[in-house]
Amino acid sequence: MELKPLLITRISSALIWPVLAGVLVVALYGDVHLSVVIGVGLVSLAVAAYIGLFGWRLGVVADDDGIEVHGLFRNRRIARDEVTSITDFPAVRWKSEDGKSHWTPIFAFTNIHRVMPLVDRHNEAAIALLQHWHSEPQQPAKTDRRQQRRRRQRPAQ
Repeated sequence: MELKPLLITRISSALIWPVLAGVLVVALYGDVHLSVVIGVGLVSLAVAAYIGLFGWRLGVVADDDGIEVHGLFRNRRIARDEVTSITDFPAVRWKSEDGKSHWTPIFAFTNIHRVMPLVDRHNEAAIALLQHWHSEPQQPAKTDRRQQRRRRQRPAQ
């Protein structure tokens, strides 16, 4: 299952960073030398575009093998048997093979401050789906479709 934030959330997560870069350039304009403003503007716009792309890609992919959390700065794949819980924050609590406990936040469905009720309901539903995914028993691995077709196409002997 692939869970993404609502479109309005994805757009705002992607656009906030370029807007902040523009505000920084406007704030510096007039107070510092033009070359510094241009340099800061180019660097901040590049960083804003990079973070904006990851803001657009926020989400979670959960399957029978594990969960992949797409965050602001990196993606993390966690095996299903390592996941210990999905918290309401939301975050994935998990233990690595060496027994160390870890915590991976799910920024895609975080309600930092007050949000629109539609967004809040969507985020809560996504967290509930992830918690249900974690609580359901692991399914046996599905047979590859190609293998299924080959079995059907082989003549009976």
